[in-house]
Order: sequence, then C-alpha cells, then structure tokens
Amino acid sequence: MQTWTPKLAVGALALAMLALTSCKKDEVRATLTPSNNPTLATTTSSVTLTQANAAQNAATFTWTPVTSLKYTNADNKSAPTITYYIQVDKKGNNFGAPASIPAGAGPSTTVSVGDLNSALTTVGVTPGTATDVEVRLNASYASNSSTYSNVVTLKATGYKACLPPAGSSTWSIIGPAGVDWNTDVPLTYNCDTKTFDVTRTLNAGDFKFRANGKWDLNYGSNTATSTGGPLDNGGTNINVATGGTYTIKLDLNKMVYTITK
Repeated sequence: MQTWTPKLAVGALALAMLALTSCKKDEVRATLTPSNNPTLATTTSSVTLTQANAAQNAATFTWTPVTSLKYTNADNKSAPTITYYIQVDKKGNNFGAPASIPAGAGPSTTVSVGDLNSALTTVGVTPGTATDVEVRLNASYASNSSTYSNVVTLKATGYKACLPPAGSSTWSIIGPAGVDWNTDVPLTYNCDTKTFDVTRTLNAGDFKFRANGKWDLNYGSNTATSTGGPLDNGGTNINVATGGTYTIKLDLNKMVYTITK
C-alpha cells in the first residue's frame, strides 16, 4: 500500500525544525566581560554624623574604574556607559539589600553627612549607635550586570533625621558671641525635645535669636541668667560671659531658652 503524507504535515514539520534551529542559535548570547574589578579605599575609619552638619563632608573614597569591556558573540560592539555607585550595608548582610550613592566619574567621591546618614537609615542602622558597616564600589555596565570592588569597613554613628513642624521659621543666633552681627549661625530642629538647637564654640559676647535671617522677628531676654531665661520679642541682647563650647536650645513652645556649657 502506498503511504501518503499530506503536504500540510510536511510543511508543519519543516517549520518546527526551523524553529528548533532558531532556538539553538538564540542560546548563543552576547556577553560583556570587564577587564578588571574596580578598587576602593578611604582613610576614614569611623564617622559620627549630626543633622546640623548634613551638608558637610562625611568621608572621601578614592577608587579606580573599570578599564575596558570585552565583547563576546556581539554584532554591535558600541561601548556602554559604566555607572558607579558607593554601596553601603551593615556588616554581615553581604550586601543583600545595600543603599547606593551615586559616585560620579571618580577618581574620588566625597559623600556628605546627609547622604551617608540616609544610606545608614536605609540599611537599618539604629540612630545614635556606633555600627560596623561595609562599603564597596559598584560598577554597573549593562542591565543587571555589575562588577564590584574590594570592601572597606567603617564604624558609623547616624542620627534620626527630622523636620520642624510645617510652617516653622528658620531660626539662628546672630551676634559676636557666634560670629558677628552680620552672620547667622543656624539652629537645627530637635524632634525629641521639640527645640531649635546648636552646639558650637561661642565667644564671650552678645547674641540674639532671629527668624528667617531678618530682624522682623527676633528674641532676646530681659531677665536672662547664665543658663537661660524667658524670651522677649525684641528683648535685650543675651550675653555669654566666657568663651567655650555651649549647647543652646530655643524652646518656642515654652518661650524660654537654655544655654549649657
């Protein structure tokens, strides 16, 4: 008996074989291999961060970049952009969910107090507690593809960042006890005590509190003592008798201030 194979079945078989061949070809994927791992170093071994210094530098990291990328099985060999990040995580987490800070183009990256504190908060470091953290450089060169530097360690103490109540003025002290009558020394809102605070070296001399860098709203004290007193709108200058390091607290709820050495 003669065997008859429908043309439609032969065509389907041919298409299946073509698809199988195509799948085998698709398995050969283009790859990028970095020529080297970046390196990372810092001279900082410990940092204690405060919100009042959020804009200042916390640590500077020096690093070397990836020199080049090698292509394999790639038709288009245009060089991708390599993006670098400083990654931070608690020691022992093995960078399972690190915080990332853009590192720029190098060869050094300075991380501000505010940015480092945000990273510490992200990875769960308890504010006010010295904690061992690990830092590395992430070189990201393609989707889901990165290479990493060596790991450096820091002992970091962060702070609980907070903002003053909505609508609050910006407060400062001004006068020769701080700098002079033309220079404001900013106060930082303290969420725990609900006061505006500053800790710094003061000169022997006078100062007043003022809002928003203007004299429209300013406070002195007509009955001040060496440790504080009630606030009076437009009141007498407050005197610091002896220079030294002091903590000043402005309490607008109770309308008093304190100064402690």
